[in-house]
Amino acid sequence: MSPQERRAEEPAGEIALLAAALAARLDRRRRRGTRRRPEASRPEGAGDPGAEGARPDGNGRKRAENAQETPENGQEQADFDTEAIRGRAAACPDLETLRSEVAACRACGLCETRTQTVFMDGPERARVMFVGEAPGADEDRRGVPFVGRAGQLLTDIITKGMGLERSSVVIANVLKCRPPSNRDPSRREKELCTPWLERQIELVDPEILIPLGRHASGHLLGSEASMGAMRARVHDLAGRRVVPTYHPAFLLRSPERKRDCWQDIQLAMAELDLGGDR
Repeated sequence: MSPQERRAEEPAGEIALLAAALAARLDRRRRRGTRRRPEASRPEGAGDPGAEGARPDGNGRKRAENAQETPENGQEQADFDTEAIRGRAAACPDLETLRSEVAACRACGLCETRTQTVFMDGPERARVMFVGEAPGADEDRRGVPFVGRAGQLLTDIITKGMGLERSSVVIANVLKCRPPSNRDPSRREKELCTPWLERQIELVDPEILIPLGRHASGHLLGSEASMGAMRARVHDLAGRRVVPTYHPAFLLRSPERKRDCWQDIQLAMAELDLGGDR
């Protein structure tokens, strides 16, 4: 081969080698998935950021730029089928078995950033079940729902407003893992976690469901309506009564709405014959 021919072939050979290396690298990334950087730890005692970031939509959580699914979530979730999770949940004969299944769940990327799953607080059976959207920082650290400032207000609603012990009601969330930076859960995260909540509700078998905030209320009722449109009335969910009201974290930022929340709680109490006014 002449020197001129060798020089002509060298660039083509180099390009071919570079293309092969790039293809191999992309293939490794695709199979491995994109890794998320660990979230910076929040100082001890910083409280639940949901109380600080409430929006005027009656929900206790704030929006963040990363509210959409991350590449890692998309990679992990592609391997899981909602119906398969529903089958695992339906096979749980009691809440302790369900709790163990939830603790082992790795259906979405939240399993990589959680401290622990947050299953529920309360007895195995209860007449009233409150359902929030997702755990916050305090809940993720302690493994119990509604333990921050919003949790204290919810406790007051239960004990001072309804005249019940907090230990007599069940408190849970749609999601069992905390979204990083207190962002809104993605649609896919809620979809994958819903079978756990559905089985949880079946086992607790409450007479009244009280979803807290627009996201939890809309998710349970399958509605895109505003909180104002959903509250102040009793809904039916497969024969179970649902009384939506504002999230306690929202009430901390908008105390003028506490009167509306009290009206909703009275409505729920009337349904339970606990002395509330219709």
